[in-house]
Amino acid sequence: MAQGKIKLQAKKSTRVTKKQQNPKNYAPKIIKAKKQKAVAAQKFAKRHQAQLATSTEKLISSRVGHLELIKGSRRELEKEQKEAEKKKK
Repeated sequence: MAQGKIKLQAKKSTRVTKKQQNPKNYAPKIIKAKKQKAVAAQKFAKRHQAQLATSTEKLISSRVGHLELIKGSRRELEKEQKEAEKKKK
């Protein structure tokens, strides 16, 4: 005698813990140098990268300086405009 299809219920999802979300074994590995020359080179590279980033930001901000950047609040700008108008009169 033929039976009908078995009705399967969906399994309830289990709670995901923080450890399951971000397991340590999948984190990027950082291997620290043991030789003193290599340690010094890493420190130098880190400092150099930071200095390079700051100098790049300064360069970009100086190039973008010609764009319309509003300095100060709206009230300060209005006050400056009023003073400029008074000087013209």
